[in-house]
Amino acid sequence: MTKLDPQKDYYAILELTPEADTETLKRAYRELARRHHPDSGSGDVEAFRLVQEAYDVLRDTALRRAYDRQRGRRGRDAEGPINWTMTLSRETLPALATQQMLYALVEIVSTAKETAGRQPLNLALVVDRSNSMRGIRMENVKLAALDLLDYLEPGDRLAMIAFNDRAEVLIPSTLASDKRNLRSPITSLVAGGGTEIYQGLLAGIEQVRRFGNAHKVNHVILLTDGRTYGDEERSLQEVQRATTSGIGVSAMGIGEDWNDFFLDNLAQRGGGISSYIQSPSQIRQMLRDHLQGLGSLLARDLKFVTNLTDYVQVQAVHRVLPHMEHLGTPQHNTIAVGRLEADQPIALLLDLLVEHNEVGRRRLARFELEGMLLKGDKPLRLRHDLEVTFAHSPQESPVPPRILNHLSRLSVYRLQERAWLALESGDAKQATSLLNVAATRLFDMGYRDLAQAALLEAGRMAQGAAPSSGGRKKLRYGTRALSIPTHTEPAQTEGVEHDR
Repeated sequence: MTKLDPQKDYYAILELTPEADTETLKRAYRELARRHHPDSGSGDVEAFRLVQEAYDVLRDTALRRAYDRQRGRRGRDAEGPINWTMTLSRETLPALATQQMLYALVEIVSTAKETAGRQPLNLALVVDRSNSMRGIRMENVKLAALDLLDYLEPGDRLAMIAFNDRAEVLIPSTLASDKRNLRSPITSLVAGGGTEIYQGLLAGIEQVRRFGNAHKVNHVILLTDGRTYGDEERSLQEVQRATTSGIGVSAMGIGEDWNDFFLDNLAQRGGGISSYIQSPSQIRQMLRDHLQGLGSLLARDLKFVTNLTDYVQVQAVHRVLPHMEHLGTPQHNTIAVGRLEADQPIALLLDLLVEHNEVGRRRLARFELEGMLLKGDKPLRLRHDLEVTFAHSPQESPVPPRILNHLSRLSVYRLQERAWLALESGDAKQATSLLNVAATRLFDMGYRDLAQAALLEAGRMAQGAAPSSGGRKKLRYGTRALSIPTHTEPAQTEGVEHDR
C-alpha cells in the first residue's frame, strides 16, 4: 500500500503545479525517471526514489485528494503561490551518543505560472553627490536615473534625494505619469561636499513613508561611492525602523572606497540587496536589474522559524541561492530571509548537529516559513516536519548531488570570509593561508579571474601589506555569486549584485 507524506511537496518534486492533469503527470514522471535513474550516467538514487514516491501518490485519485487535504491542514496550501521542499544529506543516521553533522537544503520557490501584473512601486532614489562622485560616476548615475523613469508605470511613485553632508529632496514623491517634470532635477544634479549617509537615508525613507501602503512595493535605493563617518549606527537603526513599517532598503557601492561591511549590514536589515559596482558603466544595468526584481516581488519579510528537539542544534544557516551569505544562527528561533522574487528561488543550507542513540523514526525539528504575500497583503505560513531514521548500522547512501554542489561552492565563500576575520584579529599569516586555499579551489572550479585575485591579495599580505580595497570587494562579492550554476568565468567580476 502506498504511503503518502504531506510534509513532502510531491508537485515540486515532479516539477508540476497542483493543477496538472493525468497526462501531464505521466509525461513529467517519465522524463524525471529517465533523468534520475540509477543506471543513467548522472543518476541520483534519492531523487529517483522521491520521483517514484510522488508519482505513486499523485496518480491515485483518492490518494491525491487525501494528500491535498492534509497539505492544506498543515499550512502547505496546494494552490498557494509559494512552496518549499527540504532535502537531507542523509535520510538514515547511526544511533550514537555523540554529535554528528547533518545538512538540510531548504528550497523556496514560486509556483505561479506567470505574474499577473506587478504591484505599484513607491520608490526613493538616494544619491551620493559628494566630491568623489564628480565626472563619469555622476554622469552614469544621471543616465541610470533617466533609465529608471522609462521603466516606471503611471501608477508608480518616485522621489529623489541628493546628499553630501546634508540632504536635499530634489524630487518629492511624484507619480511617474509626470515624467517630463521629473527629468529636469535629475539632469541638473551636481557633485560637491562631504558624505553623510544618514541624512540622505532619513529623507528617502520619509518620502516613501508619505505614500506607503501594503499594496505597493515601498523601497529606498542608496547609491554611494564613499564612507560615512559617525552616523553608521544611526543609519542602521533608521533602516531597522523602516523595515518594521514595510519599507525595504537596498544599497549600491560604486568604486573601491565605500565600506562593504556597513552597506551589507544596511541591506540585510532593510530586506533589500547590496551591490558592488566596480565600473561606472555598470550603474545603469545594475539599477535596471534591481528595478525588474522589485517589480516581480511575490513575498516580503520572510522569516525562517526553527522549533528543534532537545537532541538537535543549528550550528549555522547559509543562504546559497540566489547568492552566498552567512545568516548566522537563529536568534529567538528565527532567521530573517528577506524577499522572494517570481523568477529567483531561495535556497538555505542548514548545518545541524544531531545526537541521538535510540533507533527508530524521529522528528528532528518543525520548521515554519512566515511572511507577507504582496498580492492582497496576505500572511504566508508554511510548515514542515524534519524527520530521520536512526539505526544501529545504517547502509551508506550518497549525498544528493545538489547538496554537494552547494557545499563545494559555499566552502570557497567561507574560506575568504574567514580570511578577512583572521586579518581583522591580527593573524595575517592565517588570512594568507586561507586565501591561498581559496585560490586553489577557484582554479579547480574554473574561476581563474577570482583565483588570481585571491592569490594577489594573499601575496600582498605575505609581504606585510594590507589587502587592496578593490581586491577584497572583488573576492567577497565574486565568491558569493558562485551559487550561479555555471562553469564559465562569472561576469560578476565587473559588477556584482546579490539579493537579500
